[in-house]
Amino acid sequence: MTGTVFVTARDLARTYDGGAYENAWEAVEQYREATRYANTHDAGSGATASALDLPRGRLRTWIDDGGAPDVVHGIDTAREYGWLECTLNDNVFTGLNALVANIFSGGAIAEQYYRPSFALNHYGADSHVIDALELVGVDYEIVDDRDGRADEARPTADGTVLGRVLAVLGAPVGPKTSQQLSLPSYLVAGSEEVSETFVYAYLENRAVYHDGKDTLTITEERNDSYLSGLAALINEIAGGGVTRGEESITISADAARSLGTVR
Repeated sequence: MTGTVFVTARDLARTYDGGAYENAWEAVEQYREATRYANTHDAGSGATASALDLPRGRLRTWIDDGGAPDVVHGIDTAREYGWLECTLNDNVFTGLNALVANIFSGGAIAEQYYRPSFALNHYGADSHVIDALELVGVDYEIVDDRDGRADEARPTADGTVLGRVLAVLGAPVGPKTSQQLSLPSYLVAGSEEVSETFVYAYLENRAVYHDGKDTLTITEERNDSYLSGLAALINEIAGGGVTRGEESITISADAARSLGTVR
């Protein structure tokens, strides 16, 4: 499954549905068809609209003014960064995987415009999420004036396209406590290394250490199936020793040592 593609142009286009176009992928296909016809026949918007039976008002922007739908810009941007059609073997996927884990465990994707933000953990500017952002190639800023809340890393240019890509990969959009969450499907198809990256990124944000003990706990107000799936995933990577409670997951001292998370 290492050659499997998890983010396609059509997948990304679906995140734009209901905005300027009810069916964003249809707009992409119309744009490509119209600009191809206009370039091939050296035609303006009027002739192209007549030939393809498309609204001239829409084509005027695309052909006469050189514009394009936002969804086309988004697809082109994702392709330039290497996010589109990347596989499990690509370094950029390693970064995307860690960022998905961070959305689940310490970040968020805003419902409006898909803008992502990532809370920095106890390592501050040395948090692994910084490495992940650099792997995927985006610029970011650190926001540290948050009235007692954790500092955040926020992508600047092209951040909303990144948020859409993370959503396609299975990261939740909007408040997590009100959703029926499930782990990303690529974890099932992926290698042990992919699962390890996800687990370590998650634990670095959410695992709670206890004085005098090597045992770790994760407390999450999440739906039952999500907690069970997360506990099973951590247990698989640790080789046993992971149990779940009603709203918590406990990682035994031996499992924590196996994971290499003991301080």
